[in-house]
Amino acid sequence: MRIVYKKYLPSEDIPVYDYVRQRKLVKYYTRETMAAVVAAGELFRGIEISPEMPFFYSTGETEMMDFYKEACVVYARRNTVFSSARFMEDVVPSISPLSQFKMMRNMTHCFVSIEYGLKGDNAALMGSVSGLLYSALLSETEGPVLIGAGKLHADGCAESGFAEVFPSELTGHSLLGSPEEAIVFFRNSQINQPCQ
Repeated sequence: MRIVYKKYLPSEDIPVYDYVRQRKLVKYYTRETMAAVVAAGELFRGIEISPEMPFFYSTGETEMMDFYKEACVVYARRNTVFSSARFMEDVVPSISPLSQFKMMRNMTHCFVSIEYGLKGDNAALMGSVSGLLYSALLSETEGPVLIGAGKLHADGCAESGFAEVFPSELTGHSLLGSPEEAIVFFRNSQINQPCQ
């Protein structure tokens, strides 16, 4: 099993351009996606990977998305009382389409797949570490499986981890059945502490 874990504090730049060929797509990346592309790039450095390698990625609950920040700005400017109808009619159309695109839960998974040419069995997950590990464990492959997880914190801290594992390496793993978020698998493999 090979594991890479990356954590970037809110004020840290993420060196994503050192790891991408599809440079025009970076404008669509969240900080989580940037951290994921870097972590995957570190894992794959100097290694030929099969496009058919199964890939499972779990996104953590995003604590604060640009979408909601922009909605708050619109409401503050208009000095109006919140209502669902006004939100849909007035606020959503005034929010950048780029912010709306970035809040799609499978974006990190898609951009990593595009960048590294992964076309095999795959799934974008949201949930526990157990779901991520069971996806890899039950994968029907003779070769390795790529698993990853990430989290974007409210303060802008971004975490991501990737591992190349063989399903047999996960048999009886202590985190199978755990309700903890998926990034814990990668955090626990490193000395680094989680974002606070």
